[in-house]
Formats: sequence, structure tokens, C-alpha cells
Amino acid sequence: MGASASKIKFRESLTSLTTRDVSPDDAAFWDELWKIPSSADEVFELLTPSNARRLRDERRCVRTRVGGVGPTRWSEGGSPERTKGGKNYDLDEDDESDEDEVEDTKRHSKKRDSSNAEEEDDDGEDGNQEPLALLVVHAAMHMLFLPQFTCDFYEEDGAADDPYGSSSSESDSESSTEDESDAYSDDDDEEAAAQKQRMAKADRETQLEAGLGKPRCIRKGSNKLGGATATTSSRRKKPVLNPEAAYTRKYDKNRIEVLRLLLAACSDPLFSPADEYNPLASRWMSVAVAADAPNASCLFYSLLNTVVSYDPSNSSFGGVPYSSKFASEHVKLVELSAQVLCVLLDCGLSGDPIPFENRHGEPVVPVSEAYKGGFNIFRVLLARIDNGRDLNVLYRGFVRLLRNTFESKNMLLPSSQAKLECYQELLILLWKTLEENPLFLDFILTRCDVCELVVPLCYLMYSARKQPAQVGLVHICTFILLKLSGERSFGVSLNRPFRTKLPCDLPLFSGSHADLVCITLHKIIVNGSYRLVPLYSCFLTVICNYSPYWRSMSLVSSVKLVNLFELFSSPKFLYSGEKAYRHLALLLEIFNNIIQYQYNGNQHLVYAIVRRKDSFGRLVSLTLPKAIHQCNKTFPVSEDPEYDADAADAAQVAALSIQDVDEKGKPIQQEDDATLTTNDGSTIAGIRERFVPTEAWLAELRSSLPLETVNRLLQHLVPVVDDMCERKNGVVDEVEILEVFKDITMVGLLPVPHAIVIRKYQPNQYTAIWFTAFMWGVVFLRSQKPPIFDGKCIELFQVADEQAAE
Repeated sequence: MGASASKIKFRESLTSLTTRDVSPDDAAFWDELWKIPSSADEVFELLTPSNARRLRDERRCVRTRVGGVGPTRWSEGGSPERTKGGKNYDLDEDDESDEDEVEDTKRHSKKRDSSNAEEEDDDGEDGNQEPLALLVVHAAMHMLFLPQFTCDFYEEDGAADDPYGSSSSESDSESSTEDESDAYSDDDDEEAAAQKQRMAKADRETQLEAGLGKPRCIRKGSNKLGGATATTSSRRKKPVLNPEAAYTRKYDKNRIEVLRLLLAACSDPLFSPADEYNPLASRWMSVAVAADAPNASCLFYSLLNTVVSYDPSNSSFGGVPYSSKFASEHVKLVELSAQVLCVLLDCGLSGDPIPFENRHGEPVVPVSEAYKGGFNIFRVLLARIDNGRDLNVLYRGFVRLLRNTFESKNMLLPSSQAKLECYQELLILLWKTLEENPLFLDFILTRCDVCELVVPLCYLMYSARKQPAQVGLVHICTFILLKLSGERSFGVSLNRPFRTKLPCDLPLFSGSHADLVCITLHKIIVNGSYRLVPLYSCFLTVICNYSPYWRSMSLVSSVKLVNLFELFSSPKFLYSGEKAYRHLALLLEIFNNIIQYQYNGNQHLVYAIVRRKDSFGRLVSLTLPKAIHQCNKTFPVSEDPEYDADAADAAQVAALSIQDVDEKGKPIQQEDDATLTTNDGSTIAGIRERFVPTEAWLAELRSSLPLETVNRLLQHLVPVVDDMCERKNGVVDEVEILEVFKDITMVGLLPVPHAIVIRKYQPNQYTAIWFTAFMWGVVFLRSQKPPIFDGKCIELFQVADEQAAE
């Protein structure tokens, strides 16, 4: 009865708000409204989007009252009476009732803030009030560090001065056993000091390799940066939060509510069309990422620590199977922390990775940079993570969480380890880290086993290749592989043997991680969704980038690559568009790189090329009459090509902004002559006039395809194989041919080795818009319980209702 009565009372209060003018000064009404117990589901059920907009548009005074009294009530919970000098006092019953009121206020504000974000020019302020965005966002950021509501009491702690930090569990145990260090001998102290010196020296070398150099010293700077590490949740010489607070059910629930509020407050990009979106003009986001945002440094490291320190295999109860079923609140907190961190890192300008210090050696931001348009304190903090301990914690966290995607299915007991559903947010966060922090990319390539990241990327791409709804997942994995493949160290690292068992129908092979990438991309091309056609050039570019360092290609990979050459040289693909031969150019470059630089150890590829010599011969002997005949036979006048390579490349530039680049790594501008829609993140090949081969096209094809190296190889090896077959009456074992190829040297027979060309990823505005749309699409789909956002008002992408469509 009590729950039913409170629900009726709450409905009556909302009806009063929408039907009559309630004075903002009616304290009795407002106090009664906040005290009505209501759950999040009840608030979102009773306060419909239409009612929220009516309050916003027709009851300005009501909105002003809610916008003002909500943050005020939240901040009342953090008054000095609650902290009492930093001592750990228990809450009495009145304090607990105040917490319930604060929770109700936040739930009301979440629904209202998502409606306010739909507006473009009204900030809900008058001449005597602070902006509503400032009130709500700052209050939420304060609430995330409210003692005994979202964290425990905290005090100054000198342990935070440790330049390498410590993990959450380690720092807590060390603080509770301060006298333990006395037990160490002098030798242990010297060894620890020497270890720190070695780590500091390695960090300096990493910074110099990345071109950052030593920190610059300035006189005037905004001291908004803490020296905190990714393994702590605070700033040096600032309050240190109790790590155990993050693992209590009560704090998790409260932090989830506040983070949802902050996510709703920063959702205005959702209500801006993609072609009009400006990452520097977001009103609410600019408040959250400003230099004066409260607790920004603490919030950044707290969110980052919450995400990367989570271990799905040992989430609770000491790793007991199925124990994750009892830790659902913390899993929600991890997922929501990843979403909020991605959103906060998405707006504004990139952070300057070059560190600045004041005369006291404290990290600061120059005043000129801190208060210029587009400044984002979170991107600066991410860019300036610079010591090896923190970078390793980041890398190990990404690897542990992404490997959960397939390790959760490889367990002996079915579903004994829960699968973390926020892998798309983790991929976005990984991408942001690779883009923002130059030290992180260098660190994982030179000091870590980057193959640990490659395996889950390939697994996710392979699993999602046929699902139209997972096209964005394949795209972001491709972006990451393209980014990594632009570095030589990545190609060298892929030669490590692959022994991981994946829960999918991947073809069996014995080889390296380079073979894994090749086989995965081949499977996506020949057996993937048609919406992945724009990525074909990108797939081949990834393989081409690491092919000069591919020491030993497996038999399966060799056959797959040559099969791709036959596929793209077939009339169906070759005559589908004027530039369709560019796939062949990339494949030939792959063959040339391996033949010229890695001939020894790649006899399987050489033998596969010799067996398919006719496919290469048809291209060499291609004439214009033959090309026209094949084109007319494949595509009659009454039919259009099923695959339009030009339209696919146009879709690639417009929707994904993965451009072909020249030898210097610069993007090649192409004419956009295809019509397509990209609001929903999907790509559709455009329709254009039917292609007909010409003399100019044939001349361009011959000049673009580097066939000389393969032709020289075939001219020398084909007679050798024919002679062997003739001597043994056509019965020749494949192993014998491979042994002969291994003993043959091609020195002096091949052309002069060409320069190795690496094509690097080139960021641009299309990429940024695509990532923003993809990120918010993921956030929207994962924010349906309760439904924070109204899909009917979203303009950044298209929202299709399956039930309505049926």
C-alpha cells in the first residue's frame, strides 16, 4: 500500500506541475515533492518525455526552481557537517533520509536534463542566476566525491607523492601497515631505489623517442593538473580516496545514479545533426571539461581506475565460478564509467602531451591554453600519462577486459565467467588513448606484447562480420589495426606464434599472429556483410603495411591471399568501377614486399603464386577488345554492377574517412560522385553510370599494377616446376617443390628492391564525426533501462524502432 500511495502522490504532484502555476517559492510543495519515495523506473514511467518538454517550454519558473534547488540539495549533502574534519562519523537516520531525497532529486533531474539538452539557444538562466549547465554539471562532479555517499572520508596522504603510484589494493594495504617498511633490510632499500631509477630512466627514454623531451618550466600556469597516476584515484598532495569504497554495494549504486545524471547532462551532441555538429560548441560539455571543472583530475583518474582495474575473472568472492552474478552493481559501474569517460574525451581539442611545470616542479597548464576555446582538461590528462607503471596498468587493463570477450566462452563451466558487455566502449577508449597519448603507442609496441590486443580485435571482427547491426564494431577494430600497422614494430611483433584457442569456426592453421590477421580479414571479405565493402581497401592496407616483416607465411594464409587476387581480378570486380583495380595494386604490393624482403621462409606463397600463374598472365595480356568483351559479358546493358568500387570508396571517404594515402602517408583526395546516407553509421554503395573500359583506363591500369616482380619470379620458377613434373611423369610431391624453392636464390633475377611504403592513418573531420556518432549510438543503445534519451528527438543518427517497423 505504501508504494502504491507514494506512486499516486507522485503522479498528483507531477499533474500539479504541468497543469497549474506552482510558485518557485512554495517551499511546502517542493519539500513534499522531494520527500516522496520513488525509484528510477517510476520517475521515468510517470515523467514522460512530453511532460518533461511541457515543463521546459511552458513552465519556465518551474524549470528554474528544479534547476536551482536540485544542485542545492545535492551540495547540502556535502556540507562541512557531513565531513566533520575528515573523521569517519556514521550517518544517523536523518542523514539517510536526506540521501533518499538527494536520490529522488537526481532522478528528476536526469529526465529533465536530457530534455534540456534538446534545446539549442536557451541555457535556462536570467540575469541573477548562474547558467543551469554550470549548476548541474558542477553539482554532479562534486557529488561523485561526497564522503559517505559516493566515497569514504579522505584525508591528506603523503603516499600519493610516489611518482610511480601504486594499485588500489596495494595502496590501501600499504597505508594500513605503515611499519612494514622497517622490516626491509638496507639491501632491499637499495634495490628498490635502483629499480625506481631504472624505471625513471626508461620513462625518460620513452619520452625522448616520442619527441616530447623534458617538461617545460613556466612562471604562470593553471594548477588544474594533479600528478596522479592511473593506478590511484586522486591527485598527488590532494585527498586520497579509499579504494575499498568503490567495491561497496551502497557506493556503487549511488555513483551509478550520479554518473547517469552527468551522462544525461552532457548529451546535447545527440540532438545535433551530424553535418552541423561542432565539438567546440557543446554548451554542457564545455562546462564539464573546462579548466575550472571541480574535481576534474580526481574524476578522470577515478573513472579510468574503475575501468582498467576491473577483473571479470576475479570480480568477487575470490574468483569463485558464477560469483559475478552477485556483483552486478559494480559491473554496471564499470560500464557506465567507460561511457562517461568516452563522452568526456570526445569534445574539444586534443591535449598537449608536452608537460609543463611551475617553479615548484608541479604539473600545470599554461593559462593561455587553459582558457582558450576547445580546451579539454580530460584530454590533457590522458595525453600526459607518461610513466611506465601507469602505461603498463592501462595496457594490462585493456588486454584483460578485451580478452574477456572470448575467454568467457572458453570456460570449462558454461557461463561461469560473465561476459563484459561494454567492449565497444573499451575499444573507443583504447582508440582515444592511442590517438591522444603518443607514449602509449610507443610503449605497447616496444615494451609489451601487442599481439595480446590483436587476438581480441580479430575475434570481435570475425564474430561480427555477418551482423548488419555490428558494422560499427568492425569499423572501429579496423581503425585500431590500421593505426597499429603504421608502425614497423607492429609488423615485427606479429611474427610471434599464435596458439590461442578461439571459440569460433576460424580455419585451422599453424602460424603467427600475422596469419591470424590475414585469415580474419580474408574471411570478412569473402563471407561478410555487404556493408563492409568500403573497408576492403583498408583491410588490404593493413596487410600491406606489415607484409615486409612477415617472416614465414602459413599455407592457409598463402592460399587465402592468392584467392583474393583471383577474386579481385575476376571480371565481376575488375569492371565494377573505374578504380576497382586498386585492390589488385595493394595485393601485388603485398606479394612484392614478401618476395623482395622475405623470400626465404615464404615458399608457400611462392608456390601458390606459381600454381595460379594464369591469373597473373591474364592481367599482363589484357587488351582493350578483350576487356570490353569481358565487361559486356559480365554486366549486360540491362544490368548494373553488383559491386561499385568507386561508390564504395566514396562511401569510405564520406562515412568512415579511411582514405587511400600516398608514399608520404598523406591522404589522396577523390571525387565524391556517389550518393549515400551516413547518419546511422551504415554505408551504401552509390549508383552511377555503367563503366566501360577505355584505352586511357587500360593504360592507367598497367601503370598502376606493379607486376614486374611477380612476372620475373614466374619466368624463372615456372620452367623449374615444369621440368620436375616432366622428369617424374607429372607425379610430384608438394614438399619436394617447396624444398626446391627453398634452395633457389632469386638474387640477380628480381628487379632492384623497392622502398618499403607504410601507409599511416590520417585523422580528419569525417573520422571525428563518425567516432562521435558511433560512440553516442553505443551509449544510446545501452541506456534503455531506464530510457534516459528519447529516440524520437535524436538527430545525430537515425533511430529505427523494430516493433514499429514490423
